[in-house]
Amino acid sequence: MPNASHRSALETGRPDRLPLAAGTALGALLTLGLAVGFAWWNPAQNRWPALALVLALCLDAAARIVARAVRQRTGVETEFRGLPSPMLALGNAAWIAAVVVAIAAGLRPTLFPLLASALAGLIAMGACARLALARMVVVIEAAERAAAEAKGKGEGTGR
Repeated sequence: MPNASHRSALETGRPDRLPLAAGTALGALLTLGLAVGFAWWNPAQNRWPALALVLALCLDAAARIVARAVRQRTGVETEFRGLPSPMLALGNAAWIAAVVVAIAAGLRPTLFPLLASALAGLIAMGACARLALARMVVVIEAAERAAAEAKGKGEGTGR
């Protein structure tokens, strides 16, 4: 169980959960469409950057599933909020990056490999950061639980 310093999603009454999820899904769909569209349009040039973008989206989806499972298991919020980092900001506003890349690549199609690779890297780094946060939450919760059990056993023996 989380200690008093943790705030669960249930305690915060998160009314913004639905728009956040919709923005994330929209970003993933736009990015996927961007990758597929440019790979279909010029497969010789865009195949590998588009594949990197699709794989980064898969990693991000897996990281979000893991973060949600950790949040449900521990009750500790695992969303990134208010961090001044382009890497982490893309996690919840990826649709903006997809639109910017689509516009830039539409104006200069030869830039798609560079832009798609950069976007794939940012998405993958955000996913790795999300996985690292989920792992930290699990480790801290396990340590707190072990400490509480040890303290409970120690109190019962008169120590």
